[in-house]
Amino acid sequence: MKPLALSLIFLALALPAKALSPEAEEYLKTIGFDPASEDVRLAEAAGEIQTSFMDEDVTYSLELLAAGKKKKNQLTNFITTRAFMARLQKDFNGTKVPAKNYEALYLTTEERQMVGRKIAMSLLSGNRTRPA
Repeated sequence: MKPLALSLIFLALALPAKALSPEAEEYLKTIGFDPASEDVRLAEAAGEIQTSFMDEDVTYSLELLAAGKKKKNQLTNFITTRAFMARLQKDFNGTKVPAKNYEALYLTTEERQMVGRKIAMSLLSGNRTRPA
């Protein structure tokens, strides 16, 4: 592959995810979230999550939840779960499972398997905490 092509690929991968709409940002602010916080940025960067719930395909994203003016606890759970997942993918051994506001609903099937391995490892190592 030519150096220019490689450079373009790396540039595309380095670009931030689509920004939240101004309406979604405003809603997050009104319910107490800072759209510039690290956890919100990590949740936003996750983009759309394709998963299943009760045998139905569903799509979640921070934008969809905020634009739909979902309850604060739903947004808290989404942000906590997606920020945790981003950290886990980056540093599996050094990332702890959140003690609260973790919701497996906001994970893909593959991510659920990864978190299951993490929880099993935590329990085997003597860390008895589980997500709430």
